[in-house]
Amino acid sequence: MELNNLIILFSALVLSVFGLVVMLKLSFKYRWFDVPGDRSSHKRIVPRTAGISIFIISFLTLLCVGPSEFNSPVIIISYLTFFIIGVIDDIKHVKANAKFWGQLIIAISLATALPNFRIDNFYGVLGLYQIGEIPSVIFTSFVFIVVINAYNLIDGVDGLAATFAIFAFLLIGSAFQYTQPRIFDFCVLFSVILAPFYFFNFSKSRKMFLGDTGSLFLGMTIVLLVGYLLNSHNAVSTPFSMNRALFALVALCYPLLDTLRVFTLRLAKGQSPFTADRKHLHHKLLGFGLNHFTTTTALLTFNVCIFFINASYFRNTDVNGVLIANFIIIAAFFITGQRMSIWFSGKAKK
Repeated sequence: MELNNLIILFSALVLSVFGLVVMLKLSFKYRWFDVPGDRSSHKRIVPRTAGISIFIISFLTLLCVGPSEFNSPVIIISYLTFFIIGVIDDIKHVKANAKFWGQLIIAISLATALPNFRIDNFYGVLGLYQIGEIPSVIFTSFVFIVVINAYNLIDGVDGLAATFAIFAFLLIGSAFQYTQPRIFDFCVLFSVILAPFYFFNFSKSRKMFLGDTGSLFLGMTIVLLVGYLLNSHNAVSTPFSMNRALFALVALCYPLLDTLRVFTLRLAKGQSPFTADRKHLHHKLLGFGLNHFTTTTALLTFNVCIFFINASYFRNTDVNGVLIANFIIIAAFFITGQRMSIWFSGKAKK
């Protein structure tokens, strides 16, 4: 059965809504709440269990109608391991070190056992092309850890992680639309399952958070797509014939940039890169007076603009020249944002 069948999409949508309603009731019954702290952007207790429902429905859908490439036993076991870690963290708490070692073990297992999901080619970035098996395993494991944490770290504003997950699903999925349509259908289906979460995430009376179960699931799914995209043995047709590596970087632009920025700031202060704080760009935008919806919209608009600039003006340019041009554009964006932050702070003091 093809995933573009409207019956499957509608069934997935209904199941997603039903699952979120059930999870909301269970959360209130058993008091599975996120209690607001110093760095929270909410002021009252909110269930952070929406990701549990999204995971269960997406996982069962993957088993029933997902592409065979994503039904490997190693992938299934990895998903289930992340589910257990996420549920425990959402209901109780898991230390950051324990989560990191769990991520590392899963990353190395996937990179070792699944050669078709290894990043084995840099496609000209830094003058590199095909790389050997051991460097490929190491680099793929590194990318896995970075992407997983990137989607976990941006889950601090309503709609943000879900929006950038759907953006990545649809954009990366489009690279498989003509060469491997089942993977594209799989990306569309996951986006449909995730869509009802917006109603609950932005609701005042039925508000829910994605939680670690959700962000871990989204991050792992996206990094699997990235690995499959950047493996030179897989048939891919990127939009506008963009360089594969550049296309992947653009698809994950904001999550990767924000993670790089906060990690750099924390390390510069002698802190652990996993230290919780409010240095994220989305926190800065909230500080400017934007609400959660406009913050999410502004950051998505930024990422979409980066994509179209690269697709329109840089697609026939040397990839390293493109990276330098992107660096200049993004640096200008950050400098402007920093100036605005200083200006807003000055206005607030007056």
